[in-house]
Amino acid sequence: MITRIAFLVFPRLTLLDFVGGYDALRRVAALGVDPTVKHRIIGTAPEIADENGLVMKPDSVYEDLRDFDLLYVPGGFGTRQLVDDERCIAYLRSWGTTRPLASVCTGSLLLGRAGYLTGKRATTNHAAFDLLRPYCANVVTDRRIVDEGLVVTAGGVSSSLDLGLYLVEKFWGQPAREKIAAKMEYRGYSAV
Repeated sequence: MITRIAFLVFPRLTLLDFVGGYDALRRVAALGVDPTVKHRIIGTAPEIADENGLVMKPDSVYEDLRDFDLLYVPGGFGTRQLVDDERCIAYLRSWGTTRPLASVCTGSLLLGRAGYLTGKRATTNHAAFDLLRPYCANVVTDRRIVDEGLVVTAGGVSSSLDLGLYLVEKFWGQPAREKIAAKMEYRGYSAV
């Protein structure tokens, strides 16, 4: 059961990668699908500027992940530095292998570097397929969402909306997805 969701944010993230999934998942509680669901925005620093300079203040910095049920990792140019940031990678590894996690765009590079994609299929932004190859068994280039059980990866930035709704359906069912999609007035791509 998913009741606490952690969203990781970091310098030079792509804001839509974060916001697309966040918007769908925050509506789980807001629309009464499951009012017990809570979320936290966890940063790698107390103030985060996205790749265009928009500044956000996360709820916490490197907050202990033990009490969370789902971890969501966006992408952006900042992932290129974080794949070599031992603190960030160790933090991601602290998540363990028994709870679900998801990434959109190049967030999959961070999941891969932390070891979560070993032996699995995964996807990312089309411009980063080659960067992802060393971390997974197969880079999927023709799907927006790849579900490998506990690990779900999504393609480029616009797939963040699809990923958010996909996770809603995965954990709360198709009626929840339909209710949230209707409120978002989302008529786009149907996640697979």
